[in-house]
Amino acid sequence: MDFTCVPIIVVCCYIVGEIYKVLFKNKQEAYKLIPILVAILGGLLGVLIYFTNPEMVLNADNVWVALGVGIVSGASSTGTNQIIKQLFKKGSTSDEQI
Repeated sequence: MDFTCVPIIVVCCYIVGEIYKVLFKNKQEAYKLIPILVAILGGLLGVLIYFTNPEMVLNADNVWVALGVGIVSGASSTGTNQIIKQLFKKGSTSDEQI
């Protein structure tokens, strides 16, 4: 079983999400669309990888499994963003972390 596509999709979606934030940095309400955007992009990347190299998508039997893997991988880039944001958060105290 090859897990190569999952980190590829996560990194691609994370980068697109960061680019989206730079493009719309003055419009905070546009940030609400980032999880939807990266999930859709992840699904598209999962299907694209499935059609170009099917064994790379966790040995997906059909396009629906590849779509699901892509959507979940794309959506996990939002969680990755939050992990990075919390790790590099400045001025936090122990009371705020509870």
